Amino acid sequence: MSDAAGGGGGGEAQSHRGSSAGGCGSSGCTSPGRRGAAAGGGPGAAGGPGAGGGSSMPAGEGDKEEAAPPPRPAALLRWDEVPEDFVECFILSGYRRLHCSAQECLASVLQPTNETLNFWTHFIPLLLFLSRFGRLLLLRGAGDVPFHHPALLPLWCYASGVLLTFAMSCTAHLFSCLSPRLRAAFFYLDYASISYYGFASTVAYSYYLLPGLSLLDASAMSRYVQQRLGWQLDCSLPIAAYRALVLPVALALAVGCTAACCRSRAACCAYPFAVRTFVFAMPLSMACPIMLESLLFDLRTRNPTLFVYFYRRYCWLLVAAFFNVSKIPERIQPGLFDIVGHSHQLFHIFTFLSIYDQVHYVEDGLAEFLKAPLAAPTYLGTVGYMLLLMLCLAVVVKRFLNVADLCKQD
Repeated sequence: MSDAAGGGGGGEAQSHRGSSAGGCGSSGCTSPGRRGAAAGGGPGAAGGPGAGGGSSMPAGEGDKEEAAPPPRPAALLRWDEVPEDFVECFILSGYRRLHCSAQECLASVLQPTNETLNFWTHFIPLLLFLSRFGRLLLLRGAGDVPFHHPALLPLWCYASGVLLTFAMSCTAHLFSCLSPRLRAAFFYLDYASISYYGFASTVAYSYYLLPGLSLLDASAMSRYVQQRLGWQLDCSLPIAAYRALVLPVALALAVGCTAACCRSRAACCAYPFAVRTFVFAMPLSMACPIMLESLLFDLRTRNPTLFVYFYRRYCWLLVAAFFNVSKIPERIQPGLFDIVGHSHQLFHIFTFLSIYDQVHYVEDGLAEFLKAPLAAPTYLGTVGYMLLLMLCLAVVVKRFLNVADLCKQD
């Protein structure tokens, strides 16, 4: 969830690049070559060749010095020293240089950059969820059923979605400065992982939560319609159609959302953060039956655990969306929250809280399902769908990686 949001915009900071920075060279911005020398102790650095006129050091020792310069930490850059695509709205400093090595990227998790806490705010939850799902699936935390029992297939799908989206977010934020193409690839994969997670949630809902709703019980719904509206209506057909179509529609929605988010990284997208936030809110509509259940059938009394955790989850999601779109607090005081406290870190924290609450009611739904399973999950209806989605998402990501600039095709 790194960039369900992610660094595709540059916002105001980018608009200042043309007016105040004037491009590299006209405003004193360090050129890439000079920046590399300053950061890595290149040929013009003190102590290197050409640093002084007459050195008394023997030739052999000087050659050794040149061959093995002392390692120096990579200098952090300002917004006007990195490519425009790397600039985040209202984040003025703390940028890592482009073309870092993988080793430098790994070392940066312990250095104060503007990506450090983006990594840790999803890596720590990744470890927490690994522990939780390990207990549920492998240590018999879900009951007496073994880990390979068909009843746990939706939970395996859901766990893979949660863990993949956190792992991909960490990867995207950690290695985004390897190269521009790899940065785009990582964030496209990040968007795909979020869509994968959204669909996996729908798989878990369709087996563990939706069958227990009165809204999807034909007899209960027909009786409700007759009492409220006075209509003699058999609701079995629309309910059966919904049950049959919920997963195919969710799969199509996941593919469409990924394509829209990948396209939002094109230069022609004026409001990428708003687009991505809206697009990733669309799959939440698959949980509408639970909302309608609370309005029509008093979910708060019948299933208080689901009611409390479900609505608290959506409160966290609304707060996360607010920070992701508004870019508060860095919008109020640009430069002050470059390293700690900017909106993307807060976005990560509140998305973690939302998923943490979701795990609570999915686990509770699993416990009820194991008491009286209404329909046994099948490999085709769970793992089969997940594999098909992975194939579709791979096609989408590959297509966008092969398009250098979508705007040129419009």
